[in-house]
Amino acid sequence: MPLTIYQKSLYLIILNTTMILRSIGKTFRERPEVNEEEIKKFKQKVFEEIGTLTNLMNNGNLLEENILKSIKRLSEEFGISFGQAQKPINVILKYHFLLTREENDPQKKELHCPIDSKNLRNIHRSGLSLKRINEDEDKYLEIQSEILEIQQNREGFNATRVDFDISWDRRNLEDEGLL
Repeated sequence: MPLTIYQKSLYLIILNTTMILRSIGKTFRERPEVNEEEIKKFKQKVFEEIGTLTNLMNNGNLLEENILKSIKRLSEEFGISFGQAQKPINVILKYHFLLTREENDPQKKELHCPIDSKNLRNIHRSGLSLKRINEDEDKYLEIQSEILEIQQNREGFNATRVDFDISWDRRNLEDEGLL
């Protein structure tokens, strides 16, 4: 089932407000041949990948390898780092999961934690930037493993990588008096 207009609208808001495009836009601006049309193509490709991944999730068939292939396609097609490419995929998949699935759905274990400067700081890797997680899928997977280990030490064996980011959301909402 394709994404609905409401999902696309919400996911575009998420894409635009989570600073994802700021990092990618900087990279694009460093290349004179890139223009607004290229950024538009990037967004279209993100939504194409998200449509495929959410369809797999909705059918209970999403696998980590599907996520990694989508990240790699974005990275290669648009000449951005693996770290930059993972952010829109992981952020939107996280919210899709939270809005459409039960908390204990097995698909949660397939999701990756969206890596950003805040999460890198929380695992004591603040010297590493998304841009520096270049074509290096191994470095990315190392960070995801580290995040999982930290989260499982906090919450137990059933904790997932994406729970690391969700716990940050929870603390942030509590700090704002919204929980």
